[in-house]
Amino acid sequence: MVDSKSKGRLLDVPSSHVARLVCFGSVSVSAGVRSWALMNGIDVLFLSRKGSYLGQLLAGHAPGRIDRLRAQLAAADDPDRSLAFARQVVLAKTRHQIKVLQRFSVRAAAAETAPRVEAMRGLCDAVKTAESVPVAMGIEGAAAKEYFAALALLVPEDMAFDGRSRRPPLDLFNAALSYAYAILLGECTSALVAAGLDPQIGMLHAKQARRQSLALDLMEEFRPLAVDQVVIRLCRRGSLKASHGAASTAEGGIFLNKEGKGILIDGYEKRMLQATSGALQGFSGTLRRHVFRQAELLAAFIDGRRQTWTGLSWR
Repeated sequence: MVDSKSKGRLLDVPSSHVARLVCFGSVSVSAGVRSWALMNGIDVLFLSRKGSYLGQLLAGHAPGRIDRLRAQLAAADDPDRSLAFARQVVLAKTRHQIKVLQRFSVRAAAAETAPRVEAMRGLCDAVKTAESVPVAMGIEGAAAKEYFAALALLVPEDMAFDGRSRRPPLDLFNAALSYAYAILLGECTSALVAAGLDPQIGMLHAKQARRQSLALDLMEEFRPLAVDQVVIRLCRRGSLKASHGAASTAEGGIFLNKEGKGILIDGYEKRMLQATSGALQGFSGTLRRHVFRQAELLAAFIDGRRQTWTGLSWR
C-alpha cells in the first residue's frame, strides 16, 4: 500500500505483483515493507525527485539477478548483438542531431550548415553497414565533429563556442552541455538500475572502473533530445549568457555559476516533463518516462526477449 499524507491511499496492489520498488524523492519505506522486500528478493531503489540515482536496498537472494547479470555480460561480449545495438544507437543519435540543426538553422545560417548536414546524412547510411562496434563508434565521432562544427554557427557570438571541449570545458556553451549531460547520465543510471541492469557493463563504451558505461550507451540518443536543444535555445533567447560562466583557477576552463545552473536546470526539467507520443511504438509519456522505457526495452534486448533494437523517433 502507498499512502500520501495529503491525498490518502494512492495505490493498493497484491504483493505478488511487485517485482521492484522505485522511490522518487522523499518517500518513507516502513520497517515492515523493508523486511518484506529483503525476505522476498525485492530490490528497493531510491532516486531523487528529479530521477538521480541515490542508492538501493539489494535483497540477498533476488530471483533472476544472477541470470540477468550473466545475460548482460554475454550480450556485452557478443560482437553481433553489440554491433546491432551500436548501429541503431549511432543512427538514432545522428538523426536527432540533424533535427537539432534543422530546427535552429535560420535562413542566414542554413546555407553554411547544409554541407555539414549532408555529410551527416551520408554517415547515417554508412553506419548501417558498419562491420564492428569500433567502426560504428568511429562514424559516431565523425558525425559529432560535423555536428558541433555546424552548431558553432548557430550559437551567439559572445559564447565563443568553437567545437566541443571537455575536462575542462573552455566556454559557457560547453560548460552548459557538460553540466546537463551529467544530470542526464544520472537519470539513465537510475533507469537502468530500475530495469534490473548493471549500469557499468556497457555494450558500446568500454568497461572501466567507476564509469557507468551502459548508462553512457543509453544516453547517447537522448543527448540531442534532452540537452543540446535546451542549451542552444536558452543561449539564443539570452537566458543563458556568457556572464553565467565562471573561470576555475584550480582546473582551468569555464564552469556555470549558481545562477546559470538554476537557469539550465529549469530548462532541462521543462524539457524532460514534456509529453510525447509516437517516439516509441505504442508508448506515450514524458521524455523522462521515455528514458525509463528505453532502459526496460534494453533489458529485454539484452536477455533475448527482444530480438532487435530501435532508437527513438524525433517528436
